[in-house]
Amino acid sequence: MPRVQAGKKETKAKNAPAIVRKALETQEQQVGQDHPRVMKSTGPAKESLEPARIQRVGRAVSSEKLEALKFGEDVLTVMVHDSTNPIDDPIPEVWNDGKPQRFERGKEMQVKRKYVEVLARAKKTTYTQKKIKDGNGDDTYVQVPHTALKYPFAVLHDPSPRGRDWLKNILQEA
Repeated sequence: MPRVQAGKKETKAKNAPAIVRKALETQEQQVGQDHPRVMKSTGPAKESLEPARIQRVGRAVSSEKLEALKFGEDVLTVMVHDSTNPIDDPIPEVWNDGKPQRFERGKEMQVKRKYVEVLARAKKTTYTQKKIKDGNGDDTYVQVPHTALKYPFAVLHDPSPRGRDWLKNILQEA
């Protein structure tokens, strides 16, 4: 029976249980391998931007293709976040092996891992320019990349113990 204390009703946890989830929030993870790229102030234009550095990121790799395909068929519970941007897709759609998967924003959905992988790889990179002085004292520009997911989402349930690391590794890839 609830106790009354100073005019307020007090309830016990068993009457109002808290829901605890172990969601992996993609917006809290490193996405891409952003680092500034320096543009030389002199020389041919095609050689002015230093080449992109691509770092290999360790990832869970199955020894056999069959195991990888089986892993891709796991069913996850995900939610693509709502967007306040009026030009964002209201119903994001991804394709895998010629089959579409549509996501309703803000709604928990059960989908196969192979479609979540496509969501995790849908990234966009924009650049800002920062003016700096090079070693000779000349003005030059650094290209500063900013990478984000096209469709930010959360994985609310993953049946595989290796699913968390799998997703983090995909998010870190360039």
